[in-house]
Amino acid sequence: MDVIVKTLNMIQKKRFTLTHIRRITIYIFLNFLLISLNLNVFSCTVFYIKNDTLVLAGNNEDWKDPFSKMWFYPSANGRYGWIKFGWGSGFPQGGMNDKGLFWDGTAGPYLGMPYSEENKQNYPGPLMQKIIEECACVEEALAIFSRYYCEDQYRAQYLLGDSRFNSIIVEGDNTIPIQDDYLILTNFYQSNPELGGYPCWRYETALEMITRSVDYTEYLVGSILSATHQEGKYPTQYSQIYDLINCRIYLFYYHNYEEFIVIDLKQELTKGYRSYDIPVLFSRIKLLSPDSGRRISSTTVEFIWEGKRGYNYELIYSTDSEFNESTSVYISTNSMPINKSVGAFLILAGLVFIAPSIKCRMYTQRILFFLLLVVLNLGCEKDSIDAEEDKIVIMNETVAGLLPETTYYWKIKSNPVDQIDFQSQTITKSFTSGNPD
Repeated sequence: MDVIVKTLNMIQKKRFTLTHIRRITIYIFLNFLLISLNLNVFSCTVFYIKNDTLVLAGNNEDWKDPFSKMWFYPSANGRYGWIKFGWGSGFPQGGMNDKGLFWDGTAGPYLGMPYSEENKQNYPGPLMQKIIEECACVEEALAIFSRYYCEDQYRAQYLLGDSRFNSIIVEGDNTIPIQDDYLILTNFYQSNPELGGYPCWRYETALEMITRSVDYTEYLVGSILSATHQEGKYPTQYSQIYDLINCRIYLFYYHNYEEFIVIDLKQELTKGYRSYDIPVLFSRIKLLSPDSGRRISSTTVEFIWEGKRGYNYELIYSTDSEFNESTSVYISTNSMPINKSVGAFLILAGLVFIAPSIKCRMYTQRILFFLLLVVLNLGCEKDSIDAEEDKIVIMNETVAGLLPETTYYWKIKSNPVDQIDFQSQTITKSFTSGNPD
């Protein structure tokens, strides 16, 4: 800003040179670049869909902080119970109450609110928390928006949807009601697209998938979330599918749409106030084999999947796609062998310390010490470069005696060894058995 002021002063004094033109051009370019990068940072996707009997919402939360959290707040003092999603700061990023009112938001460029500043009261805290605790539907939320605004609205907008088939987008002084059977929110203002963030490939992708769909289902919502997720420096940290009528949430972690947790909100709220770190609830499962639609050659099959150490796994397979009659095999990763680099480090460390007592020659001690340093360096380097992947292991279980020429369905459930509050599960895959060997 100082550069612009000085430049304008020079224009008035007729001291404007080619150098100054270059400086202000660079300044404008850099600011434009920063604005563009900022919009890419806050690249979340939120949407709401409905038909005659079903109301669903979806959200991708994109950010650089991997330490996401969720909180359960039971109803108290006339306030509705609700679930909050966000980060360690505790500021609410989104959630739903026990009446089926849902919201999430996206960031955007600065948006002035002259009407709100003139006619409304500036609410000192998170306005959406007040709404989610006091409102059962969109109409009640609109009554609060008519009286209050908050600082967040200068650079953020909200999508709200309820279980009564109503939804709105709130962007500064503007309110956009649902017109068809869907609303989509990304990072541009639909009433002011010229402010930035438009066109948006995530918005266009979600719009195309919704409008070409003949049936609204949880699978459609999950497919849209998968198609619009972000990777790279600011990836999708968590995602949700909201069933607003049944107050049910399907929670996904780190854009892995094969593994999810089912949250029955009303049931969970009866257990009192609680908070959870989202990452530890997921074991990063990927189903590897047999893949869906595969035909195996015999009645013996090898199930293969990957996931984190320190979790208990339940392999479930059945000839019934609903798993009403199924067989389970339980696998624990606690007894898995020690990392080879760690074992080598311990062995060499022991030799270094006992070498003097067994009167090894000096050069032998030096060689052992040098090898110890090499192993230690390799271990540290691996941990620093590939720490997350190092926790992932491949597991397998061979099952014999399947029925011949039969379609089977399989999935995995898991939970951390030290907690049983939530058990994640995977999508279902199927295969067809062959004939006995």
